[in-house]
Amino acid sequence: MATKLIPSGETFLHAGQPVDSFWYITSGTVRASFTDGFLTLHKGDIIGFVDFDQDSHFLTYTALENTELLPYGNPQQLVNSGFLADKPEHMAHLALSMNNTLSEMIHYYDSLQTTCQELHHFLLSSNAQYKKLCNELHVVIKELSSIEELEPLGSEYLLPDWQHSFQNGIHTILNRKEMQDVLCSQDIIPGYLYHASADFHELLQNYQLLYEYLTEMSRLLLNENRLDLFDLFTGLSLRVGSQTAQSEVLSQTITNMVKRAENLPGISRDLIQSRWQEYQIRMEKKEKMQATAVSSSGKTDSRIGQKLSNSLHQILEYADCSPEETDEFLRLLSEYKELPDKNSGSNEAIKCRKALTAAFYRIYISAFQISLSEKTIPTVLKMFFNFGYVDAELCGMECAVFLYELAEHFGHSQDLGVYTIYEWLQAIYSGQKNPSINEFEEDFEKHVRSLKTERGLPDEVAARMSKDRAMMVMYELNNMFQSASKIANGHLATFCPVLSEHQFLKPPQDALLYPDQIIQVENALRQLDYSLFYREVNTVLSERENIHDFLHVEVLPDIILMPVVGTRGVMWQEISDKSRRTPARMMLPVFQLEDLTKVMMHMAGEYRWEICKRTQGGRWNDVSDPSLTSLYCDYLQFYKKNSDLSSENKEKVKLSLQRNKQSFKSVFVSDYITYMTYESSGSPHLNRVARSILFQFCPFSQKARTHLVTNPIYQDVLDKYRIRTAQKVHKLDNLQKKLEAKREPVPPILLQEIEYFGK
Repeated sequence: MATKLIPSGETFLHAGQPVDSFWYITSGTVRASFTDGFLTLHKGDIIGFVDFDQDSHFLTYTALENTELLPYGNPQQLVNSGFLADKPEHMAHLALSMNNTLSEMIHYYDSLQTTCQELHHFLLSSNAQYKKLCNELHVVIKELSSIEELEPLGSEYLLPDWQHSFQNGIHTILNRKEMQDVLCSQDIIPGYLYHASADFHELLQNYQLLYEYLTEMSRLLLNENRLDLFDLFTGLSLRVGSQTAQSEVLSQTITNMVKRAENLPGISRDLIQSRWQEYQIRMEKKEKMQATAVSSSGKTDSRIGQKLSNSLHQILEYADCSPEETDEFLRLLSEYKELPDKNSGSNEAIKCRKALTAAFYRIYISAFQISLSEKTIPTVLKMFFNFGYVDAELCGMECAVFLYELAEHFGHSQDLGVYTIYEWLQAIYSGQKNPSINEFEEDFEKHVRSLKTERGLPDEVAARMSKDRAMMVMYELNNMFQSASKIANGHLATFCPVLSEHQFLKPPQDALLYPDQIIQVENALRQLDYSLFYREVNTVLSERENIHDFLHVEVLPDIILMPVVGTRGVMWQEISDKSRRTPARMMLPVFQLEDLTKVMMHMAGEYRWEICKRTQGGRWNDVSDPSLTSLYCDYLQFYKKNSDLSSENKEKVKLSLQRNKQSFKSVFVSDYITYMTYESSGSPHLNRVARSILFQFCPFSQKARTHLVTNPIYQDVLDKYRIRTAQKVHKLDNLQKKLEAKREPVPPILLQEIEYFGK
């Protein structure tokens, strides 16, 4: 048989390619790569054999030096020949090669498992150390809830001790000539090969899950959004300087974080270097200019500081609070300020937050009602309405000054679909918008009807109420406003709407969401998932000829900025009324601590699911009427019987369902984010079934599709997309010809529909 020479550095076999042949290494060295790892194959090893019972290769093979390969058959040949029963030495060699590869994979897995456990311990212990230092320095603790909620490595990912000794024992046996004869004569090796291959792929699958777990933990240490442990420690260090007893501990911990981050996935060297240099520069500047900076800052902000010094009393006076209400709010706020841990789960802290929240909303509603009849609103009240600001001491004077300078010109982007909460409430009062549904999906009209039925409200009173814009605003304030604020905050158990310094895990200037940021991210999503906000609407093309069809119309959502610091987005309702032409309503915290793109992807995934349910009605999960929701429900419900899924993929689906508490919608949203983040750039992370459903109902734009053309994994979904699109365009062309034949003008919307399928 002719050998094949592979030059050093050449990749000759990619993951995802079909398993159609194996190669024996006669000389040279080959790297078999997988997610952030690789195995090294040497002379005598067999390339691709770990996948002999799979449809495609799971590893990518690259020559590390000039390498000579000899063809070694294909899976069908091996099976038909009874695993080369006529050549026992070949059988033993196959088993030994498999054993070598599996043993090296176990070594890699052990190393990753240890790294995960060490990082988990480091994150928890460092977080505890941070809290201890804050208490010693009398500094407000900033909670990083993602670390508090971090789960340890599950027992299902821990390798049993027997697996190591078993593989070592098999290696010893296979290297002894007399044992090879016994194994071959008893036909034991074929069974070992099947089991070893299955063990390898289970390890590889768990390795990838562990790698994702490690990557998520790594980002808690340091990430682009500064919502990390590094920011907590550097922020504390910058705050206390280098003159305290704890300064050396802080400096040493920060240095250890940087060293540890250099060896972790998901953290680029450039990011580590920029964050480290930024910290050093800021520390040097603080040490050299601290006295001057304090004096200068005091002079610069003194005028604004004086205006903010009595802001709480100004708000209470504006809201026309009674002396009793004023005293109660002052008492509750004082108790809240004195809490050593404002996120504590103690009965005292829970009671204080609950009472303060209720009092805050009473004052907010009262102040808003008064503002409707006022020509001008004081700047402090604008801060109160749009940011939840109450007190400069509580939120920090630096933050208060920043908001004061911003408040007058913040917002004003209603024409782009982005509203501050005050602008939204005004839009309802003026009749531009109707109230949102409440948490039980009851709209204002239904609410009035229920008052008639349940409380005997007279017809004439109900009729007046249904048209009363002030009552509509009250409905919004008492329902969506309070519920969505809590959800957008993301911490249901410790929620309090009063703006406080401890809520910020990054500077307010970095956390604040500006309307143009939101529009930019929204446009980026639309450029990738081009049909995201399009809906099929029954459109009349010719009244005279009674020609009509369902055509796509884009309806962009209304996005409302809730006056809270938070980590989540809220997909509140998929349409605003019964009409399919009304926009969805989504809420974001005005101070967003998480990555905005991921938060909006999550909302987009929820919207995709809910708008499909709305469109399909009662048949949303009926697979006989194919739709996004029905096919996804069918896929998740019957994945165990799906012949298109490998055993590894079935296990991944099982774990995904467990992580998402068996919620089909949550699994879909998670897959949608993966689809948009990775699959769009040609990095396959989903199984073929999930990818096919998503590509059918959420196809990528032409630019992304062009990028995927060269990847064989996407050929099937791209071919199906082209066929479906061609059929629809053909139908539209016939409609256009029919109108022209009837001498009817061709509506622009029909031409737009043809362009739509070219996006």
